[in-house]
Amino acid sequence: MDLVSLAFSFILQHPNVAAAGAKEIAKPGTVNVAQMQSSFADLSKGILNCYHRTARYQAADVVQKPWERQGQYGADNSAVIHIRYSGITGAQYQMLVAVLSKDGRFIRSAVLQDTAVVPYSKKCGLENWTST
Repeated sequence: MDLVSLAFSFILQHPNVAAAGAKEIAKPGTVNVAQMQSSFADLSKGILNCYHRTARYQAADVVQKPWERQGQYGADNSAVIHIRYSGITGAQYQMLVAVLSKDGRFIRSAVLQDTAVVPYSKKCGLENWTST
C-alpha cells in the first residue's frame, strides 16, 4: 500500500485525530505589533503568520497606496501588499492584504485575496483594530 493510501486509511479510521490536526493548522498566529513595526518584511511576516500560522514567508511588495476603500474602515492611512509564501507541503501561494492605520496608534488588516487551499484564519487579531 502506498503512503497516500495509508494516510487516507488512517484518516478514515481516526477522524477525530484528523479534525484536531486541521483545527491546529487553522489556529491563528500571535500578533506582536512592536516587532512588526521594525521593517516592512517583519510587518508582512507578522500579517502572514497571523492568518496562516504554518506558512513560510517568501517576499512581499506594496501594490497600492493608499487603498481606495480605507474610508470604509475609518482608516486615515493604508496600503495593499502582495505577500508570497509557501505552505507546509511546499506549495506556493499568495495573498493580497490591505493594511490600515488610524490615528498613528492603531493597525488592522483585511484579506482581499488568498490563493491557499486552507482558508486563512478569520480569528487573526489583526481583523480588528490593534493598538501599536
